[in-house]
Amino acid sequence: MRPTHTLACLTALWACGMFAACSTMPQATPGSTAVSTAVSTADSTPAELQSAPSPALQGNAGDLVALVFISHECPIANAMVPDILDLANEARALGIRLYAVHAAYWVDDETIARHAREFALEGEVHVLADRAQSLTRTVGATVTPEGAVLRLDGRGGFERLYLGRVNDLYAAIGRRRAQPTMHDLRDAMRAAKSGAAAARPFAQPIGCFIEFAQPAGGAR
Repeated sequence: MRPTHTLACLTALWACGMFAACSTMPQATPGSTAVSTAVSTADSTPAELQSAPSPALQGNAGDLVALVFISHECPIANAMVPDILDLANEARALGIRLYAVHAAYWVDDETIARHAREFALEGEVHVLADRAQSLTRTVGATVTPEGAVLRLDGRGGFERLYLGRVNDLYAAIGRRRAQPTMHDLRDAMRAAKSGAAAARPFAQPIGCFIEFAQPAGGAR
């Protein structure tokens, strides 16, 4: 666990009334984005830890991949786990690979495995650890939970078809609906499978800031 963890959580508690830093901050520019950079990450299984390109980006040209960036500490991400499980079932039916990606640079394998067991992700969803945060940065995620739909180019790159909220379970920080009324990531997956563009290629996510180890351009 990172040394500043307690201070970060207390700061977030003061700022948001939750044990995480919360965000409705504008982020990546909407629209389809082509990315040709291979990304380094690590699978959540200790025996499979690697510095090779992310398993999420390995595949044939035209393959579709869905990502949900999560954090075991984010209450909003944890509240959305049942929806992520539903999305995993839908993705399988559509022939789309879906991954839940732990975006924290400091989270360890034991914590990831325990979270998967406690939230019934184990055996249901492919879980990855992106401790290098290169997948997170390249896709453009800044919040958990946040979803993305990618079309692979077969060379370690991708076209980003959707980035943003998973659904509208939360109308705002502290304002949770009984059930979501809009299913943005699901709709983007369905559109991608049919060959159509997402009706909304970007939808503002509401959740917890992803803490990056250092700015993308260098050390802070």
